[in-house]
Amino acid sequence: MRRYALLATGCLNRNASFVRLRELGLAMAHRSIDVHFLIDDTEYNSSLTSQVSPATTHLITGGSRLSRLWQRRRVLESLRPQGVHILNPQPLNTSSVALSSPAMICDWDELLSVRQRPWWRRPTDLLSESYGRTRARLNVVASHYLQDMFHHRYGLSALYLPYAPYLPAIRRSQNPFTRPTAVYVGNLVPDYDHDLIIDAWEILQRRGIPIALSICGGGPLLDQVREDVTRRGLDRICIEGYLTGQALSDRMLHAHVLLLPIRDTPGNRARCPSKTFAYIQAQRPVIANPVGEVVEALGEVATYVPSSPEAFASAVEATVGRDLPDVSYPRLPSWQDLGDRLIESLEACRVFR
Repeated sequence: MRRYALLATGCLNRNASFVRLRELGLAMAHRSIDVHFLIDDTEYNSSLTSQVSPATTHLITGGSRLSRLWQRRRVLESLRPQGVHILNPQPLNTSSVALSSPAMICDWDELLSVRQRPWWRRPTDLLSESYGRTRARLNVVASHYLQDMFHHRYGLSALYLPYAPYLPAIRRSQNPFTRPTAVYVGNLVPDYDHDLIIDAWEILQRRGIPIALSICGGGPLLDQVREDVTRRGLDRICIEGYLTGQALSDRMLHAHVLLLPIRDTPGNRARCPSKTFAYIQAQRPVIANPVGEVVEALGEVATYVPSSPEAFASAVEATVGRDLPDVSYPRLPSWQDLGDRLIESLEACRVFR
């Protein structure tokens, strides 16, 4: 029997990257592969069991990181999978697989070593990334930037598997807005670029442009962003907080435009923002920065602007007073398509024999 394990650490609540592991694992399970997810036992994670059926979920218990590490290794020893799939190598996941018999598959949708993280984490991030690159039986990347980096900098080949649309079929219902409103979806974290659109709305407010902004996202900076918006008197910005389900769909489907700010940095070039694919499903016009996988996914039908508040403000202003139709974005591979490509590569590198 072909058996495959996918490993994730920490609480997965609002973790967009887990979408990738979940969808690839389900796609493999639908091809009669015995798929197992190893995730830490948290209140939220325990609710995910029903989302990954017919795959099997193993909840890793234990109070300390070390005890969870040894439990992961014991579970893997008992399962004896042909391959173990980890996302974005870091100390917790690489040490769970290191020096064990299953083949390690390293999946990369960003480089943790270039994120804004505590300084003391950078050496261990770099060490884990180096170990993952060199010891993996197969490296999988979510962006052409990472694929090119692996080839030119390290002399390694990598399988390119981007993201795909992941929301359940969304339907249009009641319009939550009483006036034309642009929408931004994304977590509010230090190294994401929501500041570009907040500054853009300050410019629009000074110009007297009558358009509102809805920011749908949680994260560690949520309270700080709310305070900043209030302090600056930006009364056309509504910080919605984290939304999901129909509430999120309604805001995207009824958006005047959708906004995707992403500065041109090494970290962002490596990323394949999952919000891009939610925007595609909503089929509303998008104003974005042409960085990384954004252009690959949205194609030529999005409006691309430089990464500055002034550029966003001018692009949004140009849409005011216009009735913007829905947009047909390029057809993208499904998660099943991507899972099939992964299976083919696992066969080619003899993980599956």
